[in-house]
Amino acid sequence: MKHNFILEKRKIIVSVKINDRDFRFILDTGATTSVIDSSVAVRLGFDLKKLESVKLTTAGGNITSKTLKLCQINLFDKDIYNFDVSVINFPFQITLFASGLVGMDFLLNFKELKINFDKKIIEI
Repeated sequence: MKHNFILEKRKIIVSVKINDRDFRFILDTGATTSVIDSSVAVRLGFDLKKLESVKLTTAGGNITSKTLKLCQINLFDKDIYNFDVSVINFPFQITLFASGLVGMDFLLNFKELKINFDKKIIEI
C-alpha cells in the first residue's frame, strides 16, 4: 500500500488518527518513543496532573515527561490499540509542523517501509 506524506523543512509529515481525530505527526526514525504535545493530550480529554511522570532521553538531553495510553492510534491504515505515548511540551518550532512524533515503537509494527522522497510516498 502507498501512502502520501508531506516533506516540509526536511521533516516527513504524516497523517495520524487518534480516537478518530486527525493530526499531523513527524515521522522520526531516530525516536525510540512516540510523543504527543501536551496540548493534544488535553484536547483528547486527558488530565495532565493525573498522568505518571517519567524521565525521557531526547537528542537534546534528559527531560521529564508524562505517559498516557491512547485507546486507538492509526497510521498508514494500521490501528494500534492501548498504545503508550510520552507527553511533552513541544518547542514552538515543532508545533508549527506537527502535534506529535511517530517513533520506532509504532514503526516496528510494520515489516517494511519504503520512503520515496521524489514522489513523497511511503510504501508498506
